[in-house]
Amino acid sequence: MMLRQRIGVVTPVNNRDAVEMMLDHTYNMLVIDEHFPDLGGIDFCRFIRLTSSPMAVAPIIFGIHEPDQKKVMAARDAGATKIAVMPFSFTTLMKSIEAAATDTRSIVQHTSYNGPDRRTRMAPVPGGVDRRRTEPTIIDRATQLSILRGENS
Repeated sequence: MMLRQRIGVVTPVNNRDAVEMMLDHTYNMLVIDEHFPDLGGIDFCRFIRLTSSPMAVAPIIFGIHEPDQKKVMAARDAGATKIAVMPFSFTTLMKSIEAAATDTRSIVQHTSYNGPDRRTRMAPVPGGVDRRRTEPTIIDRATQLSILRGENS
């Protein structure tokens, strides 16, 4: 069914296999299971966001088997674009893919966080003083798409 939707699917066995695949190909969306073998889904999601590859800005759908607030927050903090409850049906997966693909948030790259911009409103900094020593790099949606198409390095 995924082929009818023009979606190519590869399924690595573990994180080492995934990294090998990523050395040879660029993927424009990733689905990561929280129980990803060896490294674990959270750490693998964080690893992807920290790489200098185009996949660092790709949407990431993070699958959680038994969601609770702690797991959702951990996935979000690791840089997941969308959280999906596993196992998911074809319809649920396609909705998650569409939501992740149309997510217009910028990507924030900073020492403490790499992933979609989580700020939902523009409010003044509490106390009026920004405590960050350095400004994060913000990659807007147009630049993300350009990177995923291989137009920027």
